[in-house]
Amino acid sequence: MNDQNIGANSELEVINYKRAHKTKGKRYWIFNPLSICLAILFVVLCSVTLFTLQAKALKVNIIPRPNSLEIYGGFFTYELGERFLMLPGNYSIRAQAEGYKELEMQITISEEPNQTIDVVMQKLPGFLIANSVPASNINVFVDQIYKGQTPLKVEVDAGLHDIFFQSERYLPYKSEIHIEGRNIEQIITAELSPAWADIKISSNPSSADIIVDKKILGQTPSEIELLQGKHTIQIKKAGFKLWQSDITASAGSTVSLDQIDLIKSDGKLSVITTPAGANITINGQYQGPSPLSTALIPDRSYEILLSKAGFSPIKQSIDVKSGEEISLNINLTPVTGIIRLEIEPKNATVLLDGQLLNSTSRLLNLSATKHTLEVLKPGYATHKMVIIPKPGLTKQVSVQLQTEAQAKFAAIPSLITAMNNVTANLIIPDKFKMGASRREPGRRSNEIEKEVRLDRPYYLGTNEITNLAFKEFDPSHNSGELGRALLSDDDRPVVNITWEQGILFCNWLSERNDLVVAYEQVNNVWRLKEPVNTGFRLPTEAEWAWAARYQQGKDSTRFPWGDHMPPTSNAGNYADESSANMSAYYISGYNDTYRGTAPVGSFPANNFGIQDLNGNVSEWVNDIYATSSKRGLLIDPIGPKTGDYYVIRGANFTSGRFSELRWTYRDYGKMGRPDVGFRIARYVE
Repeated sequence: MNDQNIGANSELEVINYKRAHKTKGKRYWIFNPLSICLAILFVVLCSVTLFTLQAKALKVNIIPRPNSLEIYGGFFTYELGERFLMLPGNYSIRAQAEGYKELEMQITISEEPNQTIDVVMQKLPGFLIANSVPASNINVFVDQIYKGQTPLKVEVDAGLHDIFFQSERYLPYKSEIHIEGRNIEQIITAELSPAWADIKISSNPSSADIIVDKKILGQTPSEIELLQGKHTIQIKKAGFKLWQSDITASAGSTVSLDQIDLIKSDGKLSVITTPAGANITINGQYQGPSPLSTALIPDRSYEILLSKAGFSPIKQSIDVKSGEEISLNINLTPVTGIIRLEIEPKNATVLLDGQLLNSTSRLLNLSATKHTLEVLKPGYATHKMVIIPKPGLTKQVSVQLQTEAQAKFAAIPSLITAMNNVTANLIIPDKFKMGASRREPGRRSNEIEKEVRLDRPYYLGTNEITNLAFKEFDPSHNSGELGRALLSDDDRPVVNITWEQGILFCNWLSERNDLVVAYEQVNNVWRLKEPVNTGFRLPTEAEWAWAARYQQGKDSTRFPWGDHMPPTSNAGNYADESSANMSAYYISGYNDTYRGTAPVGSFPANNFGIQDLNGNVSEWVNDIYATSSKRGLLIDPIGPKTGDYYVIRGANFTSGRFSELRWTYRDYGKMGRPDVGFRIARYVE
């Protein structure tokens, strides 16, 4: 509606007006923008004031200075100059600089008002360009880690590094390089030195193969390269001997070897004979048995001689050329001899060279070589022997088989060695009478005559035990002296020992020879073990009497030299005229040249090979002393079980009376005496 319309078309109408009355209802706040702004400003000012009062100052030192630095996390961070204002708490720092690895790290702001963080950024790797001259394809190691071959570009961490160039044909090259990093390229070039030597080789004749360490490298004359070190060089040409030498090549050197004069190859000779084993001689020089292969100098003539026992010798001449191989196959012609056999028992089986001899004829035509003859029969010991017939002759061969018992006995050693200079002889016993008859002149009451049979063969000491031997058992022992006679020389019989010392020596000797000891201690008394074993011991009285008086079954005599006084010259060591002032009785007109004991074995041995059984020193035997005896036949007696004394047999260097010079004289004792020693015995089995 406009003024014109109003004026033309309408009229003004008056209406009644009433003042509005105030009504009760809700009150609405109307915000004034200014008030809001002031309120916000107040809050911000309070927050800033509160942050300022509680914030901590942080200085971040980063080397190098980063292109960008960002700290995030926490409530609020404000950079103020070189410092950052931050509330306590955990934050992250991110920094970037050209050529360095991006830095990102976690930090914690404490309650300290001023804090500093120092950080060094890590450089990015650099690039190493490795080259080598005069050759490429050289292995490159960085800090001992293989990286590749030259030419090479490789990423390497910043810092100092060892660089190593290695090749079979060049000397190692080693250096250090400081890598700048930050993607900077750095170049290192290794100038390599050759690791070989130049070797000049020529030969006469030429065109021979040059072989180095089993590889052909060329032909003579030639110049070859050899890596440094030791090598084996061979020069080989058909028809000539192989030339070989070792050479040590030095890197970078040049060596000219003297011309090598090759030697023509030997001829080869092979000889086979039937039968084999012929002796082969070439030009008078023995070469060995057939079959034989040998080398011969070429362009020469040779005479071959073949010989073998029982075959006719053969001679043959040959000419040998260089490299020629000659083979000889020769059948040898045997020569024979006659063997006449005499075999007992006649029905025994005969083996010749392991083959049964079927022919009943004992006349054999055999090649004149070694043959093995074996004769056997049940119940008899097998007899084996080697026979060699004589060409064109007849040879008698007799074989008497032994029973197994006879053979066993024959195999027993006749002499054994118990220790140095201590031996024992084999004694084969028998039945005999021990003691003296009542009518025997000089007989003592303790010499009771008795029948004895010894069944077990035994060994008896050849001589009495010497001071030297006893000192190995008891180094402290001293045999002493008697009057002006020294008894302690090494070769004299040991004396002044008790019976117990003697048997303890025997036990010691058994252990030394790995034998069971013969004596044991029962109720503080030493006695022979029963049954008696093969350990060393004192001889029994019966063994001593048999070996001394009967000597293999011969008729016994009263004295060692016969039945009458005085002793014959050199009969033994007794109380001679030199003992007149030392012994109560001496033998007038007898002189054995020894005042005291004599060296063992100074006088002749008996038929058993035993010396000094009578004379020199009397001897302890195993038996306990007694004056009575059991009736009847005694078989291998070892004496009474109890008693206080032990039997002593044989005369000694102080013996001069008729009675004590007799074989049957018996003495006894317990303690050591200067005229009593001992000898050893043991059973064979």
